Amino acid sequence: AHFLEHMLFLGTEPYPDADAYQHFISQNGGSHNAFTSYRQTTYFFDVDNDQLTPALDRFAPFFISPTFDAAYVEREMNAVNAEYKASLKDDGRRIFAAGKLAMNPDFSFARFSTGNLDTLANRPDSNTRDELIEFYQTHYSADRMTLVITGDYPLATLEQLATAEFSAVPHRDVHFSRADVPVYRTESLPLDMHIEPVKELRQIRFTFPLPEVESHYANKPLGLLSHLLGHEGEGSILALLKSKGWAENLNAGVSLSTENASALTVTIGLTRAGAENTDAITRVLLSYIDLLNSGPLPDYLKHELQLLNDMSFRYQEHGDIARYATSLSGNMQNFPPADIIYGSFRADPPSDDLLQTYISKLTRDNMVRTLIAPDISTDSTDPWYGTAVAIAPLDYDPDIAVEGLEALHLPEPNPFIPEDFSMDPAPASDTPDILVNSPERQVWYYPEHDFALPKSQFLARLMLPQARDDARQQLLARLYVRAVNENLNTYSYPAQLAGLGYSLSVNEQGLEIRVAGFQDKLPELLRRVLNTMHSFEVSDDAFVRYRESLRRELQNAAKARPYQRVMAEMNRWLTYPSFSEDELQAQLDTLSAADVRQFARDFPRDLASLSYVHGSVSAVQATLLADILNDTYPASTAFSALPRTVQLPDGRYQQDITQDHPDMAMALYVQGKETSDDARAVMGLLGHMISTPYYNVIRTEKQLGYIVYAAAFPRDAVPGLIFVVQSPEATPEQMIEQSELFFRDYVGTLTDMKEEEFALFREGLVTRLTEKPKNMAEKALRNWSELLSGRTTFDSREQIASRVAGLTLDEVRALYQDAMINGQYSWLLFSKGGELDSFSNLSDLERAGLPRFPAVSPGATD
Repeated sequence: AHFLEHMLFLGTEPYPDADAYQHFISQNGGSHNAFTSYRQTTYFFDVDNDQLTPALDRFAPFFISPTFDAAYVEREMNAVNAEYKASLKDDGRRIFAAGKLAMNPDFSFARFSTGNLDTLANRPDSNTRDELIEFYQTHYSADRMTLVITGDYPLATLEQLATAEFSAVPHRDVHFSRADVPVYRTESLPLDMHIEPVKELRQIRFTFPLPEVESHYANKPLGLLSHLLGHEGEGSILALLKSKGWAENLNAGVSLSTENASALTVTIGLTRAGAENTDAITRVLLSYIDLLNSGPLPDYLKHELQLLNDMSFRYQEHGDIARYATSLSGNMQNFPPADIIYGSFRADPPSDDLLQTYISKLTRDNMVRTLIAPDISTDSTDPWYGTAVAIAPLDYDPDIAVEGLEALHLPEPNPFIPEDFSMDPAPASDTPDILVNSPERQVWYYPEHDFALPKSQFLARLMLPQARDDARQQLLARLYVRAVNENLNTYSYPAQLAGLGYSLSVNEQGLEIRVAGFQDKLPELLRRVLNTMHSFEVSDDAFVRYRESLRRELQNAAKARPYQRVMAEMNRWLTYPSFSEDELQAQLDTLSAADVRQFARDFPRDLASLSYVHGSVSAVQATLLADILNDTYPASTAFSALPRTVQLPDGRYQQDITQDHPDMAMALYVQGKETSDDARAVMGLLGHMISTPYYNVIRTEKQLGYIVYAAAFPRDAVPGLIFVVQSPEATPEQMIEQSELFFRDYVGTLTDMKEEEFALFREGLVTRLTEKPKNMAEKALRNWSELLSGRTTFDSREQIASRVAGLTLDEVRALYQDAMINGQYSWLLFSKGGELDSFSNLSDLERAGLPRFPAVSPGATD
């Protein structure tokens, strides 16, 4: 099924070229993808609204007349194999595959699900292409398919499109008998499982096999049980485990759902101490389940969850249109027509008997307990990923003593559920207005009218000069933020459930605070966040946990996928000052809880603040939110700009990194020379044009790897291009060699390009740049980004789109010749897998001595 998904993109009878579909979608400002899950494969795209009909004309033949071009069968087998190999060190994939070893081997989900050259190879009695076509003809039938088309057209027009394009999809009247096979063999339970991860990761998972739940979608009994087991407020499992220093996070949810069975899994992120107290943690979980079993659940819990789901549905913000269409297509597979749109939100209160059906299965004897930790005892390996595992009967002492179990209780009624849904925005405005403007403090406000929702966003940046260029200060800021977030978690979790959230994070300028959601209780949450930031003090014991958590994060950064690693190293090098994980870890060992407490006292003395309020609130209400911030953290230092993006000299420079991963990778960055809108426009258009051809040649034709992409790559306001490849076979030298062959060949493509084709690329990028925000949150973040870059006309996208609309093909050809052929632009290559003679060593450049692109002070008015 996964291999077939790949093959359908590579040509149909009406459009036989392997990149015809991809080229059209990309050219017209769109995107596309597909994924194969346990029971279905889903294909989706988005495109400029005016191009919907020709896009469907290219899409529909996937399901009517694919060519299954023999020339691409072996190549795409290699692509699937490369995808498999790219994930060999990925803990998510490794743990997912290892967990299947505990399942009933007769249960189909227990099988290997990615595919590689061994599983896809030709067999003595059959041919892979023939099997592929047989699989397609067996499964791809109109009676098993659902289709969603969304667009700015009347419903009758969309219906006509569906009929015209998809009526020819064959109806094969497919029927499958599904064996009622248990997920786990009953006689094998309960089980203990050990899994050794690649990264510094400690988790414990409790999985309970349960009866099917899909027929109860309207009541969502497992939704309610997951809500209670995964709660993070007072009296919760997590609150008790955190108080003992055993856990960092917890989530609970449905981990498997079929027509015949389901499973619920509770996953707990552990500290080192927690990994040494697994029986005590098990006792805490089972004690909470005893609460669920002690009698009928209070009605307010059922009705509260129904109310929260109804609020989420009624006041939901529109998001990505392709994601929405994808969601609805899945709903059509699972829900009756009346609930296709609402079914995911519907939560009619389940009966006590229905709940008890599932609660009664949450027992010690019906459990798989999985411990994931480094250096854990194992005795075998997973055959697909080589993961070290051990499986044995559950070894648990039910009489283990645990102090504090009496603190466990069901959640109290949620105090953050909004009661006032009124909206009071000022008259509509084209752009945000400035309410406070001083050298050290600015407050901006935008009254929302396009999205009529009783929600608001408050965003603020506290700029700390002392935290920008000092590794020690950066670490203290990160530890401080961890401590604040931990301290607020029990309080803020109910707010999050009620559609009101906050975040506190560290960035290159200091601290950023965001509070967003229903505005009724937003000031209350903002006050609590700021009061906690200002008044709490981190304890010595808690500091040790935060330091170990940060150390683990720094160590795990080196274990990301190779392409992610070379990109991260490249971005770090281009940002000055910045510090490597090794430099930060060395500093981390010198810090103490007292240092974090001192940082919390010191940073308010020297800061500037930029605030932005966006939503259905008045200017008076916006000023109130900004004043809450200023009352706690009064600004005292003028705004300042710190140039950070290194300006490379012309030439070719490489840095090769070492990493324990079988794949090799490269990221080639071509840096622009100036930050004008004109420069950003022409580089952006070139990136838009070259993306699909590069992918088609390097990935599909040359088969260098599964992970391949090219794109415009602006950093701050500096335009650029990026070319990325990760491969299980090709070296960086081969990647660059094939890339440079492509670059030379693309000269001919540009030379032969007709003005009509160029105009389509240009219009596609203009469409993408001028696309309106889909929701309030996206609109707010766009304006916030403009403020942070000092663009207080709030029109950078429109200005760049205007420049793109006026570009000529000759201007793009000239840039391409200078940047990609004549060596007049700087190339920066970060790789994993070997140094190249054709590039100078990056270490020959003294980063601190290089010029940097000019920076604009955040919020600076024109």
